[in-house]
This record gives sequence, structure tokens and C-alpha cells, in this order.
Amino acid sequence: MKRTLVVLLVLIVAAGWLGTLIAEDPGYVLITYGDHTVQTGLWVFLALLLTLVTSGYYVIGGIKWLLGTGSILQRWRAGLKHTKSIQLTDKGMVFLQQGAWERAEKFLVAGAIHSPTPSQNYISAAKAADAQNHIENRERYFRLALEVSPKAEGAVALARAETNLARGEWRKTLVNLEQAGQNKITLGLRKQALLQLRDWQGLADVMPELRKHADDEASQLMFEKQVARQRLASPNNTDESLEIIYNRLPEVLRRDPEIVLDYCQYVRDDKQTEAVIRSTIKHQWDDQLAVMYGQSAKAMLTKRIKTAEGWQKNHPDNWALNACLGQLYEGNGEKDRAKVAYNKSLQMQPSVLAHERLAKLLAFDGEYAKSSDHLRQALKITQSSHQPSHHRQK
Repeated sequence: MKRTLVVLLVLIVAAGWLGTLIAEDPGYVLITYGDHTVQTGLWVFLALLLTLVTSGYYVIGGIKWLLGTGSILQRWRAGLKHTKSIQLTDKGMVFLQQGAWERAEKFLVAGAIHSPTPSQNYISAAKAADAQNHIENRERYFRLALEVSPKAEGAVALARAETNLARGEWRKTLVNLEQAGQNKITLGLRKQALLQLRDWQGLADVMPELRKHADDEASQLMFEKQVARQRLASPNNTDESLEIIYNRLPEVLRRDPEIVLDYCQYVRDDKQTEAVIRSTIKHQWDDQLAVMYGQSAKAMLTKRIKTAEGWQKNHPDNWALNACLGQLYEGNGEKDRAKVAYNKSLQMQPSVLAHERLAKLLAFDGEYAKSSDHLRQALKITQSSHQPSHHRQK
């Protein structure tokens, strides 16, 4: 309140002082231009000049406001279009999820015009067109996606691969995935395509990346085991290629009895099989591996017999170990010891292998009745049970 009174007092004093000046000397201003002259008092001239400057200031401000009104209007209209585009896109995506392909295509294309990400609209519209088997529309939308956003090449390639996969076009899927980069999604699609093509080598090539991106280690290990067994079973393998396949497996698979059985079944070199089976059994006992250790024992018989007899300390009553020893003794010409081992194996668990091998030895000694009985027992087991089978002899 005091401040207001002070201001008013100052204004009154200033006005009085200014009025005194004007009264004492009104001043004189003369302006000439060519033949024209204008004359007025100094104070009138200053008042006119102040009025002119003030008017100019407001005129310029008004012009700026008028010019800005158009820009504001444009932004407002652009905002409306943007909002409408988002609404159309959202509806299109909902229809796409619901499988309403025709409506999804319509809304997605309409929403692409003013969308901040039109390439995504066109890619999704291409998927909707593909689901309707509208191939021309699909390709047109993919082209439009690249035109509006050349950087969307990877996304378009991925979408192409997904449509290829849905149509069972496995090789086209792989071609498009080459342009889509490598990530968890593309690896999953590549895995599906390679599985359908039964391209086990291709799967082995991407296995390190699949392992890196695996969510479930146990499932990944089972998948690697499946691929490894298929690769080991390839008819084009040599001992060298089999060894490479086996040695490049994770250690846990190199110790897996089924993998070892497969490997030893196909490798021709008995020295390789002996070392692998012995190493595996050292870490984990397996009946089928013990039986296989006695097979294909043309090489290193003495070492095999010594190794198998050493296993008896920890597995004295194991049918597979006695069947293994029976084969080793038989291969070494020790037929009596072989018959004892086979009989012990049969006492612990009847098996086709022990019955058949014992029948052969008995027939060789002229005990045909006993030999025939063992053959009948072997046939009975084959027909009536799921007796653990032994791998074929090489």
C-alpha cells in the first residue's frame, strides 16, 4: 500500500514538472521534405513519435500472431491425424491377433498414412495379406515398408521368413533369415526350418548360438543329443568324421551312454571304441556299454580282459559284466571260462546274448539238446519281453 502511494506521488510530481516545462517553453520542430514543410511544437512531436512507435510495436505483434495461427492450426490438424492413425493401427493389430485378416489389412493400411512408424503397419498388413493368400498384396506391402523406411530391411526379411515358415517353405525361410540378422527370434525360426529339412549339420553349425540363447538348459541338452545321434547315424560318415563329431560335443554328452553306444556302433576302429567305452564306464556304469565292451574285441583282447576283470570289484554280480567277460574269453579261445561267465550272467538276468552265445559253445561241444534249449529260451525272451538289446557286432 505504501509502495503504491509512493509511485503515485512520483507520477504526480513528474507530471507537474513536465507540465511546467511545456508551459515555460513548448519548443519548436520543423520538418522539410522537398517543397513540403511541417512544423509543430516539440512536445507534440514527441507525443506523436511515442504513439507511432507504440502502434508499430502492436501492429508487428499482431502480424506475428496471425502468421503463427496458421502454424498452430497445422500442428493441431497434424495431431488429429496422428491420433486417428494410432487408433486405426491399434484396431488393425487387434484384428490381426484375432485372425480377422481382411479387416486387419484394411485398418493397418489406413493407419499407415500418418503413422510415426508406417513400415510396421505395412509389415503387419503383409502378414494379414499372406494369411488370405493374397501374395501380390503381401509383396506390395513389403515394398512399401522398405520405401518408407529403408532401414527396415531386417524387419522385412524377418517377416518374410515368418510367412515362409508358416507356408512350409523351409529353404526360402533360411534365405530370408540370412538378411534378418541373428538374434533369439531368428535363431528360433532357423532351428524350425533346419529341423523340417533334417539338416543336422546346419543345426550343428548354429548350436553354439542356440546354446547361448537357450532358456531351458535341460531342453537344450536334449535337443543337442537328438542332433548328435542323427549326425552319428549318417551313412556318409567315416571313422575320422565320427571322431570329429564326438569330440566336439559338450562333455556331458560325450559321457552319455546312448551317445557312446551310437558312436561305438558306427566306428570301425576297435581301439577307438575300447578307449571311449572304458573312459565312460570309469565315470558312470552302464550295462549296455559293458556288453559292447566285449563285442568287436579282435584288438587289445588282453587289455580288455584285464579291464573287465577289474570292474568285478565294484560289480561282482552284474549280468552285463559277466556277458562281457564271456565274449572276451570266447574271443581269446578260453571257451570253458566263457561258458562259466555266460552261465553266471544268465543266473543274474536272462538275456538273448548269453543264451545265444552259450548255445553256440554247447553245440560246438556236441551238447545239442542243451544248445537247443538255450536257443528256445533266447527266442522266448525276444518274443515276450523288452529285454535290453545289444548293438550289432561289427
